[in-house]
Amino acid sequence: MPDAFPRTKAALTAAIDEAWAELQGFLGSLTEENAARRDDSGWSIKDHLTHLAVWEDSVAVLFRGRPRHEALGIEEGFYREATFDQINAILKDRFSHLPFAGALTLLTRSHDALMPEVRSLSEAQLGKAVCDFFPQAPRDDDRRMIDFIYWNTGDHFKEHLPWMRRLAGGAG
Repeated sequence: MPDAFPRTKAALTAAIDEAWAELQGFLGSLTEENAARRDDSGWSIKDHLTHLAVWEDSVAVLFRGRPRHEALGIEEGFYREATFDQINAILKDRFSHLPFAGALTLLTRSHDALMPEVRSLSEAQLGKAVCDFFPQAPRDDDRRMIDFIYWNTGDHFKEHLPWMRRLAGGAG
């Protein structure tokens, strides 16, 4: 794991907020034309946004006492056995009908639902294992909450932003 990962609540929320602001700045620079471009795998910027939204919601759903696979809209057995690529292919297909504006709304709603939960956590809670904090999480999920949250928010935004910038032809 990179040293740049946040180690405190203040660092976590600042890193997520910074990555979110960078993503929003990029999205504000898009035109309909560059937002609609697809890469060789058929992914558009809209597909990246729905992907980010659903994975972020898969963390928020845990705070509501529901299992993560429900937010992804897949069967629990498939969730446990599938690769991320297999899950992501299903998600991409499921949201293919959604217009770009709908993808933006989905992402904003997911982010807005998760962040109050993140901000409410204590340092001690952020240090717990996911399986110890969420009773509905898989019993073998021993990632620390702070890492789990960052991987599915700020780090995930930063991972997808270069791909989206390439699709947009350097916009943002």
